[in-house]
Amino acid sequence: MGTTARNNRRVLHVAIIVAFAVLAGVYFAALAIDCTMLDRLEREDGLIETAGAIFFLAAAVGFFALCLFRLKGGRKALRGDFRFTLVFGLLAMLMFVCFGEEISWGQRVFGWNTPGLISDLNAQNEVNLHNLHWVHQWNPDGSEKGFVGKLVNMNRLFSIFWLVVFVLLPVTARLSERARRFLENVGMVVPPLWTGCLFLTSYAVYKVVLFLHAGSIRADALDEIKETSYAAIYAFIALVAVVAEIKYRVRPNS
Repeated sequence: MGTTARNNRRVLHVAIIVAFAVLAGVYFAALAIDCTMLDRLEREDGLIETAGAIFFLAAAVGFFALCLFRLKGGRKALRGDFRFTLVFGLLAMLMFVCFGEEISWGQRVFGWNTPGLISDLNAQNEVNLHNLHWVHQWNPDGSEKGFVGKLVNMNRLFSIFWLVVFVLLPVTARLSERARRFLENVGMVVPPLWTGCLFLTSYAVYKVVLFLHAGSIRADALDEIKETSYAAIYAFIALVAVVAEIKYRVRPNS
């Protein structure tokens, strides 16, 4: 491994450590904020939700840029790296949908009214998918859904996605050589293990803070912070991948 590669790896390690520290620090910082101020920060279109939307948009731009990098590689790149091109393209679309959902597709920005049909189906009378009664944690009458109903909750499905893609796949590939070869043979892209560790850290700290300070902080405020932290992780992953791609294109042999 050359000097440049070692330096790049060292910088990545430092960035990951900083990301872990920031994730933990944000949750505990919320405990020091006055409840009234925290309510203002986590309300609709507040600082926390707006930050989440910005992170999702940044992640979408980053993954789309990676997709374009691969497409510009010509036929050879498309043959050899088609799976990466496809994955980056799908992640870009997913992140853009998350961005649109966070801002209700611009409804409150542009002052659109919610159509009657959507209003009847949406728990918060908004133009978005994640608050539809079918995928919301509450029934239309205000009662909480059962175990099966909660599994179809949009936030739960989003968590299952990162758990499978960024945790289970890397761990399986790391523990089993046969599994790693199988995943490669079927064209599966296996993310580095540190990506899953970031998601697990955010979730673990969220649970610890919620357990230790259940009476002093609102659960929905922590939920907003957790969602925003997930968006920040996706943006960080996209940034690391874009930087790595640019460095490789500048010095492919380093």
